[in-house]
Amino acid sequence: MTDQEKINFRQVRDFGETFNVSVKFFRQNFKLFFQSLIFIAGPFVLISAIAGAFYQSSTLSMFSMLKMGGSELFSQFGWTYLIFILATILANLMLLGTVFSFMINYFEKGPLGFTVNEVGQLVVKNIGKIMSVFFVLMLLTLVAIAIVIGLIVLLASISSVLGILFGIGLFFGLLILLPPLIWQLSVVYLVKMQEGKGVLDSIGRTRKVIRDNFWWTWVIMVCAVFAVGIISFVFALPQALYQFILIFSAMKGGTQEVSTSFLIVATVCTFCSTLLYSCLYVISAFHYYSLVEQKDGIGLMERIDEIGNTPVNNVEQQY
Repeated sequence: MTDQEKINFRQVRDFGETFNVSVKFFRQNFKLFFQSLIFIAGPFVLISAIAGAFYQSSTLSMFSMLKMGGSELFSQFGWTYLIFILATILANLMLLGTVFSFMINYFEKGPLGFTVNEVGQLVVKNIGKIMSVFFVLMLLTLVAIAIVIGLIVLLASISSVLGILFGIGLFFGLLILLPPLIWQLSVVYLVKMQEGKGVLDSIGRTRKVIRDNFWWTWVIMVCAVFAVGIISFVFALPQALYQFILIFSAMKGGTQEVSTSFLIVATVCTFCSTLLYSCLYVISAFHYYSLVEQKDGIGLMERIDEIGNTPVNNVEQQY
């Protein structure tokens, strides 16, 4: 396969092939993909990174607040925190929308068959779909959290031992359920954007294709999250070291004023770390296409049809 030959999304892939095709996709489309991230999702990610830097700078004054008796300990959960959370949500939705819009354009037009502007137009076109999925997922998440908290309180009121056992079981349950759930909560946006199904139908679609591939999805997502996490840690390390120095200085009675240099370092580190989530979305998307092909076999049927429609060369046609 040449560098510019179109990658077949509709193909069943095993563990190694899923990661290999993701790497090939990045190598083949790196420039255009990076430009799409920077020009479309970049401004929102930058705002989120700046909001995060200001919020983290405000939390560094926590030690001085504690020295004053903690009277202002909860002030860090004010407007700065709210702006940071909202900016982070918006940045991640735009990043997710940009990645999937890029892949949909590639799926339909192939490499070098579209521009950053077309990716941006598709993002704008799907804003309503992205927001509808987000609000439904947020509502379902809040309901699930409320049910879990209610069960913990109920069991703890009956017996503290039951409450503790339920908490331990919940912890190990999340270790099993969380990786496939992360995959499902991301690709449901792709299903909604590309297949045009309703939100609940899109969620049902992801559940259908993962039904016989739960553990396969678990392994792929654990490895993907682990790999992205290691690279993110490298980008976040300068910020963590800088923050540790400031905290250590505060504990020794040093100045509590956070310098502009910390805000710059925190912004750059958060910006780069956030963009790395695009790798996770690409891997999740290729795994989804693989599961769909395994379930429906659409790509195989298309290749069979192409073979059947290939014109036959006979002697009379040649002469």
